[in-house]
Amino acid sequence: MLYKKLNFPINLPLANDEEIEVNEVENNIIIKLRNVSNINIDATIRLFESFFENSLSSATKENLSKIFKEIVPIIFRNKHKEEGLYQLLRYVNSLNSNLDYLEILKNSSFVYENLSKVLLFSGILTDILSRDMKLLEVLQPEYAIRLNGNISYYKNSFEKLDLQNYETEDMLNALRKHHRLTKFQILFALINNEISLERASSEFSYLAQATVDYVLQIVKLETYNSHNINCEDFCIIAYGRFGTFTMTSNSDLDLVFVYGKKFERKIYVNIFRKLINILSTKTSEGILYEVDTKLRPSGNHGPVACTFENFENYHKNMSYCWEKIALKKTRVITENKFSDSISKLLNKLNLLPISDGDVIEEIKKMRINVNELKNRNEKEKLDKKILSKWFETKYVAGGQRDIEFLKFFYEKDSKFIDKYEMDKKLLSFKKLESIFFQLDQVVNICFVNEKQNNLPNAAINLLINELNEKDLGSLKASISQGKINIFNTLNKIIESKL
Repeated sequence: MLYKKLNFPINLPLANDEEIEVNEVENNIIIKLRNVSNINIDATIRLFESFFENSLSSATKENLSKIFKEIVPIIFRNKHKEEGLYQLLRYVNSLNSNLDYLEILKNSSFVYENLSKVLLFSGILTDILSRDMKLLEVLQPEYAIRLNGNISYYKNSFEKLDLQNYETEDMLNALRKHHRLTKFQILFALINNEISLERASSEFSYLAQATVDYVLQIVKLETYNSHNINCEDFCIIAYGRFGTFTMTSNSDLDLVFVYGKKFERKIYVNIFRKLINILSTKTSEGILYEVDTKLRPSGNHGPVACTFENFENYHKNMSYCWEKIALKKTRVITENKFSDSISKLLNKLNLLPISDGDVIEEIKKMRINVNELKNRNEKEKLDKKILSKWFETKYVAGGQRDIEFLKFFYEKDSKFIDKYEMDKKLLSFKKLESIFFQLDQVVNICFVNEKQNNLPNAAINLLINELNEKDLGSLKASISQGKINIFNTLNKIIESKL
């Protein structure tokens, strides 16, 4: 083992971030990296060499020394070099005893320029890269495969996999490795300014669709081998970001499964369960996607799938208004005759009226539930990890959920809205929705669960450029003011019904 794993925080704290707890050894190295501007390149290389002085062999230390001498000067050219150096430390530290990876890295100095872009962007990208040496191929300046903005690229790449002779665990790992490679291509294309945030969202969605299609092929083949039937009498409905082709790098798949009457119920349920298991079972190579099925008529506690009749009856007679609104952001992701009938049903259901008065009542209940949560022991945790982050936009006051409700009222021309400059306001809501989404996209490349108070500087620069903001201050001000405007406007609608 090269060095005892220290489990550094993902992103280097840019200020005195009290959320990050580190031990004395970690703290000392972080302090030195924060103050790296006070030392030169040679001193920084010696700092890295000394940090790994407990390496097992002189050959390993020699390899590391060569890597540091090549890449440290490249990182030093960047304005925020301390962040890149910190990720380099984490990167090498995470390789542990993977001598094959280090050997390839030592002999691949032509990728160091692009490697530095990954290290300077975020800890999440650094972690993805450290898991698989094959990803170094994507960093090659002349990498032959580039994204073409078409789902066929992802479909064709999956079709090249030969999984017939794999055991279950090996098959899952092979799928996850391939998925990681294609996902990393999208991520690197984004930080390398080859694609925009909007284009990256489409690419993540294409990848997700191709992944589900391929996994479904595997499941249907297993069903045929087990029961000697070709089952096409079912449909999968995608909700949310997957449904609207606006996925981020770590979006869940919100799915609802509907089936017909041709076969026994257990046949359909087994298909859906196998699909979920292949997508979301965690192996040594991670998972493909988290799958969320709570939007099905029975919620989290009922069957994993429902019949055509149950789905139709629920949304006609029993669903909440927010579920009816969510239904408008869906699409059928399977192709068969049964899916065609579900598509027609969705079109009919989306024409059903939604009471704006009932929507207001549901919003009030949601806010009561949030306030109750804040008053429990979770209050400090909720305030600290969600509400205090300037870049959080999903479930905060004036965030993405509030915009969805506002769009509903204004697009419906509700009697509760202020008609003055209605078109202008609706345009403003949609613009803020786009800004919040792009912010969400970048945040998801920097963090997974634990979020520090600061985004890496490279991520901030990407946002500033994409959103045409002057600097971080103006970016924060725009987001803050946007949340306030959304929250106040929605409050006026709620209060107008009192």
